[in-house]
Amino acid sequence: MSPNFKDQDIVLSIKYLKSLKNNDVVLLDLPNYGVVLKRIKSINGDNLELTGDNKKYNSPIYNNIYKKENVIGKVIFRF
Repeated sequence: MSPNFKDQDIVLSIKYLKSLKNNDVVLLDLPNYGVVLKRIKSINGDNLELTGDNKKYNSPIYNNIYKKENVIGKVIFRF
């Protein structure tokens, strides 16, 4: 999520998921990847399409659709 988030940043997140919207930054627990920090590109019902802030990096995560149930929390603050 560089340049907006760095490796050593600490984030504060909340579990209240009813307020998820496009462009929110979320923590997700994804099979084969573990916990990741990504931005919501689009929401279609219970499905999320994700993106990152570094447009030069093409993560394999961006090519899949994930469920809202994978979301651990919505990031509300970065330290």
